[in-house]
Formats: sequence, structure tokens, C-alpha cells
Amino acid sequence: MGKEANKAGLFLAGIDYREECPKVCYRTEQMREPQPLPLDFGGETGRGACFRRILSALRRYGRKEALRTAVILPELSEEGLRRCIKEACEAGFSEDRLSVMGETESVAHFVMHQTGDIWQQKVWLLEFGAEEVKASGIVVNKRTVPMVVKAEEPEYWHTGSLADGNRDERLVRYVKERFGRERVSAVFLTGTDLNAGDYPKSREEICFRRRVFLGDQIHARGACMAAGEAPGERPYLYLGEQTLLYNVGIRSSRGGTEEIYTIVDAGVNWYEANGSCEVLLLEEPLLEFSFQSMLGGEPIRGGMMLSDLPGRPEGACRLLVEVHFPAPAQCEIKVTDLGFGELYPSSDLYWIESFVLEEADNGSSIHL
Repeated sequence: MGKEANKAGLFLAGIDYREECPKVCYRTEQMREPQPLPLDFGGETGRGACFRRILSALRRYGRKEALRTAVILPELSEEGLRRCIKEACEAGFSEDRLSVMGETESVAHFVMHQTGDIWQQKVWLLEFGAEEVKASGIVVNKRTVPMVVKAEEPEYWHTGSLADGNRDERLVRYVKERFGRERVSAVFLTGTDLNAGDYPKSREEICFRRRVFLGDQIHARGACMAAGEAPGERPYLYLGEQTLLYNVGIRSSRGGTEEIYTIVDAGVNWYEANGSCEVLLLEEPLLEFSFQSMLGGEPIRGGMMLSDLPGRPEGACRLLVEVHFPAPAQCEIKVTDLGFGELYPSSDLYWIESFVLEEADNGSSIHL
């Protein structure tokens, strides 16, 4: 667990809400690993009702005030995120102890809470369904500080059913092709026991010089593990579709020296990336912003002209700058004129600019 998990009475929960009936794991201070939470929704429908049932069941294991929860959603639109958080809070969950993530991120956290030999090379999660196998890959860059963990988009291997007699043949072809591209140190399996009778060839191929584990509710367990840690406490940085790749800063001057003041830090989930600051305008009504990729390279810059701003002496114009991300690569900046005391009251003017950030082979670009 993270630092907070050592505090008296704290306990954690991971809620996998990718289906109508969620799967839940919990972990108390006395437990080494998250465990499934026995639940009977009794015909209850609607996310709000399910959240209330989950919280009621969790109260048997600790105080609600000590609970930290992570929820997995199948799709992470801003509207869907806000609605999920609202429903959970109305059910009694605390917003400041609640986080939301996608399924690939939950797998990454599960893998990174295993021993280092597990993620020495690439790790695969194979989820067996009736007609296909869902395969997710996790890669860890151990040369960076902190380590960067990347979860690849899941693949769907169409293997057919066991009844048609060719599933093992199809599966072993997928395994040889995908696992042959780079070294694989561990494989986690769900939905199967990979018995030698049904999977003689693919069992041998998957287990050859690799550590293989049978697992259950891996996504909920990974979310539960992540719930006990703040992003800054982890020795690794998760890099996925929800990760904000850019530090957002504003060009400023302090003591006669030009510098970039950071408003929002990269590495957090884009939907949690909000920041603000107040600035004094010294020269022309133009603000310059810097977007520095956490992956390196030259920063990209964008300007924001404050048209119709009332004329005032240098340093007598106070502005509120607010940064918000409506989408992973879309930065929205709002600037509000606060005036300067009684001498120069606020004009009630505000300006909004949207910057669309893109990663390209020849560098980063920005569109207004």
C-alpha cells in the first residue's frame, strides 16, 4: 500500500463498472491482497442504487471516512466521468477519496504491484471469452525516473469456441506471432484454467520460459491497489490514453529574469488536470503559453491576445488564468480581468481560447 494505507483504519476499494453489475474488491490494513466483495444486488438497477449497495457492504469492514475508492469505467468521456462521480457522491462516497480510471490503467496498476521480476519484460493479460481472447500488453521503461508504464490498447484474438475443435490451433498462432515480437516475462490468465486437455499446444507455448498466473477480477484488484496511492507517491508513471502529456506554463518575469511558470503538471489523468494562477500584465495585452511534452523535445508555444482590455498603467492589470482540459489533447484557457483595486475596477471581461495539441512524427503541433 501507499503511505496513506498505513494510517489507522484506512481501507480501499476497487469497483469494476464496465458491465451493468459491477465487480468489487476491497482491502483492509490486515489483508495482504485485495479480496472480492460478496454482493447481491437483488434486482437493483441503476448506478446510483448499486453504489449505495456497495457502500453498505463495505461498511462492514471499516469506517466510510477512511475509505479510498477507484472506479473503472468502459469509456472516459468528460460527461461520463462527471456523471459517475456525481452518482457515487450522492450514494455517499467522498469525492476527495474517489478516482476514476479506464480498464487498461487498472491492469497497469495491478502489474506494477507485483514483484519486479514479473514486469522485467513485457506482461500480457489474456481474458478468455466464449469466441475470442482479449489480450492486453503492459511495458515498463525502467530507464526513466520515475519509471514509465505504458498499457497498450487491447487486442481481440478471434479463436472460435472450444466446441469447434480448432481453438487451440488458432490461439497458438496468435501467441507465437505476438509473443515472438519481444520478450515476455509474465502472462496473467482469466476465464480459463488453460488445461492440457483443451489447450495442449498453446499451453506449452504460453508457459515456455515465462511465469504464468491464473487470476480473477484483475481489473478490480488493480483499481483497489491504485486507490491507496496518490500519483506522486508511486515509483512509476502510468502512460495511457487518459494521461496528460503536457506541462502547461505561462511566460512570466521574476526579478528581471524570464521564466515559465507551470500551471498544470503532466502525468495526471486529463480529466483531473485543472489549474489556475493570477498574473499582472506588464506590457502588451498578450499572454504566451508553453506546452512541454513529458516525452521530451522542444516545447510548443501559443499566444492569447486580450482584445478590448482597458488601457491601464504597467503592472496595474490583474488577471485570473484558468486551465482546463475538456479532452486529452485539448487545452482550454480562460482569462478573466480582475482589475486592480479601487483605482481600476474589473471590466467583467473574459477571454477563452482552445489549444488542440498533437503529437506528430516530426514533433508536436498546436491548433487554435
